[in-house]
Amino acid sequence: MRWWLGLFFLMGSGLPLTAAPHVVGYERFCADAVSVRGGAILYSELGCANCHGESPVMIARSGPNLMDLSQRVERDWVDAFLKDPASGREGSAMPSMAHALSDEDREKLLAYLSSLDTNPKYPTARHANAEGGSALFHEKGCVACHAPTADFKAPHEAQDSDFPLAVSLPDLAAKTHFKALAAFLTSPSDFRSDGRMPHLPLESQEAVDLAAHLLDFQSSNPRDDAKPLAKWPKVATGQIEAGRAIAKNLNCAACHVLPDLESKAVIEIKNTKGGCLSGDLSISRPSYQLREDQLKSLRVFLGADSKVLNEDPHLTLAAMNCYACHERDGVGGPMVETNPFFVGDESLGDSGRLPPPLTGIGRKLKSEWMKGVLSGDTGKHVRPYLKTMMPGYPGHAEVLTTWLVKLDKEDGLDDWPAEVGDLEAGRKLLGTHGGVNCIICHNWGEKESLGISALDISSLNERLHPEWFRQYMLNPASYRPGTLMPALWPGGRSTIPDVLDGDAEKQMAAIWQFIADGEGVPDGFPDFRPGQFELIPDKRPMIQRTFLEGSGTKSILVGFPGGINLAFDGLSGQPALVWLGRFFDAYDTWFVRKIEFQKPAGEEAFAFGKIETDIRFRGYRVDEGGNPVFLLEHGGKNYEECYTVVGGMLHRKVTWESGDEPPSAHPENVSTERVSANNAVKFLYSWK
Repeated sequence: MRWWLGLFFLMGSGLPLTAAPHVVGYERFCADAVSVRGGAILYSELGCANCHGESPVMIARSGPNLMDLSQRVERDWVDAFLKDPASGREGSAMPSMAHALSDEDREKLLAYLSSLDTNPKYPTARHANAEGGSALFHEKGCVACHAPTADFKAPHEAQDSDFPLAVSLPDLAAKTHFKALAAFLTSPSDFRSDGRMPHLPLESQEAVDLAAHLLDFQSSNPRDDAKPLAKWPKVATGQIEAGRAIAKNLNCAACHVLPDLESKAVIEIKNTKGGCLSGDLSISRPSYQLREDQLKSLRVFLGADSKVLNEDPHLTLAAMNCYACHERDGVGGPMVETNPFFVGDESLGDSGRLPPPLTGIGRKLKSEWMKGVLSGDTGKHVRPYLKTMMPGYPGHAEVLTTWLVKLDKEDGLDDWPAEVGDLEAGRKLLGTHGGVNCIICHNWGEKESLGISALDISSLNERLHPEWFRQYMLNPASYRPGTLMPALWPGGRSTIPDVLDGDAEKQMAAIWQFIADGEGVPDGFPDFRPGQFELIPDKRPMIQRTFLEGSGTKSILVGFPGGINLAFDGLSGQPALVWLGRFFDAYDTWFVRKIEFQKPAGEEAFAFGKIETDIRFRGYRVDEGGNPVFLLEHGGKNYEECYTVVGGMLHRKVTWESGDEPPSAHPENVSTERVSANNAVKFLYSWK
């Protein structure tokens, strides 16, 4: 069992080890001193606004969806949680109502909750990879909010830490079951609509793998580890109705969506020392185990001017924990202990692994694009090198977009440039033939950059306001200190005097114009035509290393004159594929910095069988005829495999010094003839 997930023991007094609610935005920014801002965050995140109105946060905090609870959560866990929420999850924001519920009343409430059943069907997975789920958890952004697994080998430079600000997880194995957890991870917003657990762009199998990791599965077959949910007992209609009456009296619908109950009218706070903040358990009010600093901050907030707070962007970003990944105006960003878990393309510096700042985001991004990003549209993700996923907030994207635009609104964002830019000058400036060399670092559509692989700039006009683009070009470091992006017009002056008379404004306008309306690509990309870089063996065999489907990342391709070709897997030390006809097109291998797996250029490839053994690849040499001789080791003994083509057949000669013949496998659907000799064997492969 993974005790790191947040299960903790109760003290002898009956109170949980950490009874106070844990609100990350408050603990990170406000716990050191009593403040109005801290109280405002607590007022939102403890759900106070749900009963008392006027949330200072744009998206109000709410409780989870309670529909189908009996199909997702163990009854014993719910029962214990109702007695003491902090015993179910350390730092839970759910207030205790145990003082207002007798054991009999709690049974009635459970009966009511069991009736909220629509009989959902959760997909059954045939395979689960907990190790892959661990990689997802620790690389895709989960550690921004939740502590890493104790036995996970942290990335380089990670510091020992107990991750004090991490949002704890309950003992998931005691709370839920595999299929329900996978369904939750696939679409969290269906269960928690307030965005505090945002929607991550996970494939269904990724959600399955992540669930397997969180439940500490030891097998790839979910049936081996997954225990079914214990059935909730059947209850009488009278019990259900009595439970509904209790839920209505406790105003559960203020925080939770319940199909047959409505929240009570907003309750005005007249006495900040009474009610929920009084600590008096003799009254039927929610009870929070607040620390003294939390209580004081709440009371200070309740006496403050709410209109001023509504204009404070910090509250929403802190409450929704956007600051776990993003910085705005110098506030927030990854913490010291979580920073090393943000990984990506190291060649791009911190920009290649850390999410971008939110400073001025409302004047940077066009509204429609921002709305797409916030809704979870992965087509709007322009930084594929970041491992951390940008989550979505379905149902809230439009509200958040309108709010961010209002915060950063600036007149004239789309008025620049005043004059239409010169398209051909823009093409030249973007390129490497007398330009500012943008394509050295940036991709252009499907064309990879010539150097490091920064984001695609071919469609910036769809994302960015033109005036923001202009301001950024003049001083990139003012937006993102430490960026690798240079100031191409330092002090507003051009470094390219022979284009548009060295006029910086006209040059930037030309670049923008070509991005928006230009055809073709910037100058400087290789003049590639299909087939121009096809390798055609003529008089001698040709050898090329690459990534190849069916052969892997250590593929050694051999093309023989006459149209017989071989792929040897340098990782496993075994031949992988053989095919006839055309050999290989090397364009991507030679010019694309991060290539995908390539395919043979010829006809159908025939795969060799794989041998599960400890063959070790030690390199290769080329004989006088240009034929490859692969140097291998098996069982502590060295041997060689030489490949040649003779009379339209592929010859594979295996020689060894002593002992048994090394293991070998052969291609399927290919005729194989064996010729043996002392410490040697030759296999002749032919096609009918």
